[in-house]
Amino acid sequence: MALLRKNKQITIQKNEFEILSLIKEGMLGTCTHLMSEEERDEVAQTGKFRGEITPYSLTFSPLLSEKIIEQSRIGDVLEFVCEDKVVGEITLKSKFKTSKNVKDIFSPNTCSLDDLGKFCIGGEFEIYDSHIKKIKEDFIRVKNNINAQKITAIVSSFDPLHRAHERMFRWTIDKADLVVIFLIESYGENGLEFGVKQKYLQDFIQKYLPPDRVFVFPLKNIDIFHSHLNPVLESVIAKSLGCTKLVVGQNHTGLGMFYYHNQPQTILDDFSKECGIEIIVLPEFVFCEECKMIVSTKSCPHGLHHHMKYNSNSLRNLLRLGIIPPSVFMRREISTSILTHLFPNRFKNMQKLYNDLFVTSEIVERRKDEEFYEQLLKTYQMTYMV
Repeated sequence: MALLRKNKQITIQKNEFEILSLIKEGMLGTCTHLMSEEERDEVAQTGKFRGEITPYSLTFSPLLSEKIIEQSRIGDVLEFVCEDKVVGEITLKSKFKTSKNVKDIFSPNTCSLDDLGKFCIGGEFEIYDSHIKKIKEDFIRVKNNINAQKITAIVSSFDPLHRAHERMFRWTIDKADLVVIFLIESYGENGLEFGVKQKYLQDFIQKYLPPDRVFVFPLKNIDIFHSHLNPVLESVIAKSLGCTKLVVGQNHTGLGMFYYHNQPQTILDDFSKECGIEIIVLPEFVFCEECKMIVSTKSCPHGLHHHMKYNSNSLRNLLRLGIIPPSVFMRREISTSILTHLFPNRFKNMQKLYNDLFVTSEIVERRKDEEFYEQLLKTYQMTYMV
C-alpha cells in the first residue's frame, strides 16, 4: 500500500475496501468497475447486468467523502484511502445522485438513506496490494495442480464448526474434485472472532479431511454475506470463482423454499438454469437417539422427539458460558480451541489440577489449557465397573 499523499482522496472503510477488491477481481460477476447511472437502473429494472443475474447494483456512494465527490469533475483521479493508507484509485467517469429505490452492493441491508452518501461514483478503478487477488491466484494454482473439473462451493460462518458441518463436508467431498469453503464473518455480537474460526477450520481440514481437495476462501471484514439474507449473492461469488455446484442447507435464512406441482422449488432455481451452476439443497442433519448416528430429517423414520439438533446459537451460548458441548455435537479439539480463546489463563493452578486428576508420565510436563479440556472430555466418555 502506498503512503498517504495530498491529492483528492476518498476515505473508505475496511469493509468497503474488501468489497471493491471483490468487484475488481470479478468475484461478484463480470462487471469489474463501479456502475454508471444507466447501468444501475438496468440492474434495478431487470435484475441483470448485460444479461447476467445481478442481485445488487455495483454502485458506490462514499458517505465519508461527500464534499470531495461533490467538488470533483469527470476525468478526475480520486484516491481511495483506508486506515490512513492509499489503497487504490478511481478515474471518475460518472457522478450521480443516490436512489432510495436501489440497493447497492455496499449497503444491501440498509433501510435508511441517512446511512448513504448523496452521490454515487462510477468508473474504472484499481486496488493496490489486494489479498483477494492473492487468494484467487492460490485457488487457481490448487485447481490446476489437481486438474479439478467438478468444484463445489459451501458458504458459511461455521460459528461454531459442529458435527453436522462435518457430515456436509464429507458428503460434498465424495462428489467433487475440489471443495471451496467460503468462510464468512459471523452475524451478531455473539459471534466468534474470524481468526478463531479460521484456525479451527484449518486445523480440522488438516487432520480429518484430504487437505489437497479442500480450499478455504476467507471473506474477512466483509459483512454483505454474514446475515445469509441473499443466497443469490452466494451463488454469484461461487459461480464467479469457477465453481460448478453450490451446496446450501434447507434452513438457509434467505432460501425461501416452496412447492410447485409437488416439487420443491427455491429462489435459486432460475439462477441455476441461467448461469449453469447446480444448486444442491441439503436436508437438515440431526443426531437420532434411535439410529445412534447423524441422519437427515428426510431419511430418518423416527419422530422429532428422537432428534438432537445442531443449533449453532445454542452451542455458541454453551461455549460462552464456559460449558464444554458433548462430543456428539462438536469435536473436542474444536471445543478446546474455542474455550481457550474465550477464557485465557482460566485455571490459576491448572498444572496441579491436571496432575492431581489425570494420568501423567514420570517426566514433569508443562500442560496447556487445551490439554486439560481435551483430557476432561475424554474422561467424560469413559465407562467403568464397580
